Amino acid sequence: MTSYDIPDHSYPLQTSTTINDSFDTEYVYNMGAKAIPCEAYIPENGNINAQLRTKLQMVRIMQQLDGWCTVSKASILMDLVFIFQPRVIVEIGVWGGKSLIPMALAVKNNSSGKVYGIDPWSATSSIEGQDGENKDWWQAADHNQVYDKLVEQLARCDLNSVVTLIRKESQDAAPIPNIDILHIDGNHSDKTSYEDVRKWLPLVGMGKLVIFDDTTWSSIDRALPLLNEYCIKLAEFKGENTWGIWLKVKEVPTEIE
Repeated sequence: MTSYDIPDHSYPLQTSTTINDSFDTEYVYNMGAKAIPCEAYIPENGNINAQLRTKLQMVRIMQQLDGWCTVSKASILMDLVFIFQPRVIVEIGVWGGKSLIPMALAVKNNSSGKVYGIDPWSATSSIEGQDGENKDWWQAADHNQVYDKLVEQLARCDLNSVVTLIRKESQDAAPIPNIDILHIDGNHSDKTSYEDVRKWLPLVGMGKLVIFDDTTWSSIDRALPLLNEYCIKLAEFKGENTWGIWLKVKEVPTEIE
């Protein structure tokens, strides 16, 4: 896997790459013409000014959101939306919307598309398969408060026409077909992470994208091989956590064992 230095902001999606996630503020605020990522990241319609303004809006909003998505990851997610113009985005594991809202802002900028956020916002669901400090944290977290805060933020950002929140476990949510970008960042237990790939990967279109978070966690050791069986890994990003982007290249059976 090829590695690129951060300062030149070059990370073409055509090749598998590893990037160190250490440029959150610099990446967004130093986006003069020469600092915009390589040509693979510049949409053909060239509406760069509107896109950069949307990213600056994202930076301000993210400071008010609960969650762990970094500004750099959010910026890359927005690039994917700007470039590929997805009609359907599904995010599993929304929490405070720190990755969902940036993608929704980009969709709104595109003037087309829909973002579906699936999360039960339930302590019972969050602690399933967890133990130790991780279980204690999720047990104590005020899920209703986080949900209510997200709903308020969506209204404040005028994103209600773009985003649909589905307050259910991913396995109980109705299937959403023809997914262009699937972002899996839900419960990382062995069972739940595997079931998320098993159920939702068949609903992703051929040649479309899957984003998987926290790929170094041992608890997802069953989920990743299943993903790799039907997709090609395009890029991996390393920082506070490790996450990757996959391209679906093989039809998936409707029911995977």
